[in-house]
Amino acid sequence: MKIPESWKAESTHITPGVNTISLIGLSLLWGHMLNLISLWFLPLTIVSLLAGFGNEIRRRDQNAQQ
Repeated sequence: MKIPESWKAESTHITPGVNTISLIGLSLLWGHMLNLISLWFLPLTIVSLLAGFGNEIRRRDQNAQQ
């Protein structure tokens, strides 16, 4: 079975800067700022912010491929 040519083309989808994991991190950050949750959750907050904002898919630079 052949893979269609349309599947091989690069996606033009652009993701926004915020996803579910980063929203969790932002919510935990507000919890810390308002003193609603314990500081024991600070490592989870940092990890979720780094994971959320770090895994965004960016469009490839067309000039770098040439």
